[in-house]
Amino acid sequence: MAQAGQQAPFDEEFVDFAVAVYQEDGRWAAAPLPPHVAEDLDLFVAAVRQQESEGPTLGLLGLGDEYFIALRLVGRQELLFISERSAAEEDPVAAQVLERLGLTKDHSQGPAGDDAIFADLGLEPLELQLACEQLLDERALRLTDLVAHLAGRIGFARQFTDCANPGFGPADGY
Repeated sequence: MAQAGQQAPFDEEFVDFAVAVYQEDGRWAAAPLPPHVAEDLDLFVAAVRQQESEGPTLGLLGLGDEYFIALRLVGRQELLFISERSAAEEDPVAAQVLERLGLTKDHSQGPAGDDAIFADLGLEPLELQLACEQLLDERALRLTDLVAHLAGRIGFARQFTDCANPGFGPADGY
């Protein structure tokens, strides 16, 4: 147990998935990232930045089966999106995302950040926002399933699922 003023130790069980997505030979590919990248936003960004890509470089981080963080690297620029801003009240990396976006923790719910992060890849901002609302409203919906659906709209559902749920296959709906 953490003492007053100390942060609780990081629990890797809280990490549902940590995945870097990139393009290689004109096709989408994905690589799992170690769970400890969820400890700190800079660790996550650095891990995704290490992945070379011929096209877009993306990072997806799912936490607590409740929310996800999406990162897109455009040169040195970082585009960020978080599916549930209220997660910042409990999770330090979610708080770092809000801080990087220039937002404050204010008990409001819903997504925050660049909702057009994947628009040029086929996932419209409205569809991303609706998926986040669905995740908030439908507690039986698994985070990994929702993000796999979003990944499918862009074109890398199988690659994402292979990293996020090793051993799953077409019979599992992906």
